[in-house]
Amino acid sequence: MTPPKLETVLASVEKDGIGLIKFNRPKNANALAPQMMSDLLKAFTWALHEPEVKVVVLTGEGKFFCAGMDLVGVPDEGPVLSDQAVDTLSQMHQLLIKAEKVFIAGVTGPAVGWGTSSISLFDLVYSVPDAIFFTPFVKWGLCAEACSSYTFAKVMGRQKASALILAGERMTPQELESAGLVTKVLPRDGFLEEVMKVARRVAAQPEGALRYSKNLMMEPIREGLLAANERECEGLRERGRTSEPREAIAAFEREQKERRGAKLRTV
Repeated sequence: MTPPKLETVLASVEKDGIGLIKFNRPKNANALAPQMMSDLLKAFTWALHEPEVKVVVLTGEGKFFCAGMDLVGVPDEGPVLSDQAVDTLSQMHQLLIKAEKVFIAGVTGPAVGWGTSSISLFDLVYSVPDAIFFTPFVKWGLCAEACSSYTFAKVMGRQKASALILAGERMTPQELESAGLVTKVLPRDGFLEEVMKVARRVAAQPEGALRYSKNLMMEPIREGLLAANERECEGLRERGRTSEPREAIAAFEREQKERRGAKLRTV
C-alpha cells in the first residue's frame, strides 16, 4: 500500500519496515488544526494496515514536536472544538490504545498540550535534551485529553500529574524520564537516527512474539484507557461550549497584539 500523500503530515516506509510519520506544519509549530488531526488519523491507519510496516515512529518537522490544539482563529460562534474534531481525536486515541504494532514517539522540540499528553499512549518515547513539556488544558478553559487524566497519575503519581494538568507546570525531558513518561533522553545531534536504530532493533524481533507481548502489557489497562478517552472527549465537547475557552483565546490574542505593539514601539 502506497503511503498516503497528506497536506499536513508526512508518511513513508523507511529501511527495515519502519513507518515514519512526521507532523508537517513547522510554520505553525505543528499545532493540531482539524486538517492535521484528520491527516494524522489517516497516517496512523495506513501504518497499522500496511504489512511492510512493523514499527511506527512519530516525530516532527521544524523546531517544535507539537504545539497541541490550534485554537487561534476559531469561529466566533459555536464550540471552540467542533464535534467532528473531537470525534477525530477520539478515533486517534482508540487506534493507539488498540494498536498491536509498536509505536515510538521521537520528541524533537517543545511538546505542548496534546504533544505532551499523547506520548503516554506510545510504547517508547525518546526526547532531545532541550525539549519542554506542558499541558495548559485548564489555562485554555478545557480539560485533559489523550487519556492523560488516567495515564499521568498511573505513571507518575497523582501529585506529578496534578502539576502538569492542574498547575500547568513546565517539565524537562530529564524530569519526565525520572518520572517514567519518557523512555530516554538522547543527544540532539543524530537524534532521529538513534530513534530509528531503536525502531529497527524492535522491528528485527519475531513479529508474533512482539505483538503477543505488547498485548499482554496492554490488556490490563486497555479498558481503563478507552474509558478515560470517552470521559475526556465528552469533557472536551462540554467545556468547548462554555464561555471560558473563548475568553482564554481572546485574552491570548490581546496579549499577542500588545506584544507586537510593544516591539514596534521599541524599533
